[in-house]
Amino acid sequence: MAATRTTTPSVSKLKRAMDIDDILELMGSFGRYQRNLLLIVFMPVSFFVGFVMNLLLFQMVVPDHWCHVPGRENTPLTVEEWHAFTIPRSNETGKFSSCSMYEIDWKNGANTSYSVNGEVRGCSDGWEFDTTQFTTTVASSLGWVCDRGHYSHHTLSVAMAGNAVGTLLFPLVADKYFGRRFMYYVSLAIHVVTTLPLLWVTSATVHMGFRFLQGLGFETYYLMPYVIYMEVIPPERRALAVMLSFLAWTFGMCFSALVAWLVPNWTHLAIISIIPPLLGFLYWRYLPESPRWLLAKGKVHQCADILLRISETNGMTNLSRVEVEAQLQVMMEHLPVDQPLTAVKDYPKLRVRAVTLVFMSFMSYVVYGVTMLSMSVFSNNFLAHFVLSLFELPSNFTGCIVTHFLGRRFMAYSNYLLLAIFCFVAPFCSHNEWLLMTVVGFAKLFSTSALYVVYLMSSEVLPTPVRTSGTGVVIVFGMIGMAVSPHVLHYGADGAAHYWILLALTVASAACMIPMPETIGLQLPQTFQDAEELGAGRPITSWVHHWNLHRFMPPKEPQTEKLDKDLLLEPS
Repeated sequence: MAATRTTTPSVSKLKRAMDIDDILELMGSFGRYQRNLLLIVFMPVSFFVGFVMNLLLFQMVVPDHWCHVPGRENTPLTVEEWHAFTIPRSNETGKFSSCSMYEIDWKNGANTSYSVNGEVRGCSDGWEFDTTQFTTTVASSLGWVCDRGHYSHHTLSVAMAGNAVGTLLFPLVADKYFGRRFMYYVSLAIHVVTTLPLLWVTSATVHMGFRFLQGLGFETYYLMPYVIYMEVIPPERRALAVMLSFLAWTFGMCFSALVAWLVPNWTHLAIISIIPPLLGFLYWRYLPESPRWLLAKGKVHQCADILLRISETNGMTNLSRVEVEAQLQVMMEHLPVDQPLTAVKDYPKLRVRAVTLVFMSFMSYVVYGVTMLSMSVFSNNFLAHFVLSLFELPSNFTGCIVTHFLGRRFMAYSNYLLLAIFCFVAPFCSHNEWLLMTVVGFAKLFSTSALYVVYLMSSEVLPTPVRTSGTGVVIVFGMIGMAVSPHVLHYGADGAAHYWILLALTVASAACMIPMPETIGLQLPQTFQDAEELGAGRPITSWVHHWNLHRFMPPKEPQTEKLDKDLLLEPS
């Protein structure tokens, strides 16, 4: 009697798998492998990126300063008495002027007899800096004050511009040629190589040039692990992953305030910022490449390697390489021809959604950047940064809970409404520093939630072939917004104009959310057509949430039915 071939239940189900999500479900879509990747790679990377990026803010602080008027050592006057004698006060604030001094007349060669003739002139002998908080910053060491005081703002903008360029180019290169994993290590190396020269350059132009190069890798060495991880977890876990990522980022921000307080020297902070990227190379043998990218590139064998590693780590050892590679081969044959990011323009709905994400990212990052840089308008930079960072913590939890149960669109609209309220209230609280810090803190909370929505929607709306590069473009415009934010803050630093700008941007962001689909419970789109049809059967006037999700599940697509027939015809 002929032997009868049998297959395990998992293998039988594998034969019916339609997508990598289905295969991952069989292999453990959120098992030990994904949890280890979350705790060992994804969250630590998020923590250190938040830490490194915020160390830059403390390096660029402009401390209080006054003209250096030589000769005090020949008098019995204290520093305060000498300032009162030689430095004019502002008529508006009553504080000592930062960039002017009285003309001093010395009456003999011994410089022991002097008088003030009342003539006010600019600083001619350098400056004295308040070292209460910082022993040295870039501004105090390079003299970026008074007529060069705008250099610090420009440097932050240049660094964010580099971030924008890197976030545009590196994901495109990653999607087209080298993959997510390789570009992650490239971005780490760029940060290390471009930070060291900053310790000895004195030219403002050269310093800004290296800051631009340093910024190239900022977002990339966060974005690459982010995309890899989002592509190996199930849809219902994505909101949790983004929440934990933002949570780790927030703790990194808080930690940067502590480190800057303990090490108030900008050169030391620059050296410290190199340590996390160097540690990032320890992931060389642990961080996987995205199996979705490998499949899209026709690298079936390497894709199967990673999937089988996931299966083995999660305890699902009854899946054979032959079965997995056969399934992947069938999937690959049904994938469309590789399409560039510009193919988005050929899909009307996807095109509108992509443009919408771009505008939302720009406006959300302007608001976030202004609230983050607001530490500079308070008397204690360390405390202000720490308090404003702490306000981000609730956004991490509320973002995850609200998007999981009430949906992405509800999260966006409620968040923008609350953010608009606090932007409106802020101008009326300038008389009280602690009250203003509280209001700005709540604005920062909801601006962080806005970024949460942008990141989550980008990963869920864009198809696999361009998910990295597309998300990169979205973040590029966000980085442009960050580059603009120092100038928005500086524009309204002496008043409330910047808060009204933030209010207008918040209202515009809410309007941009109208054409976006509700993606709660949906699988990641694998192709451009999947992305075009994402959200079909979910009218924008309907509130889709956790409890009525079953009423809005997408119908089975014709392409999926064809793939199903092909798989069923294969011998078991």
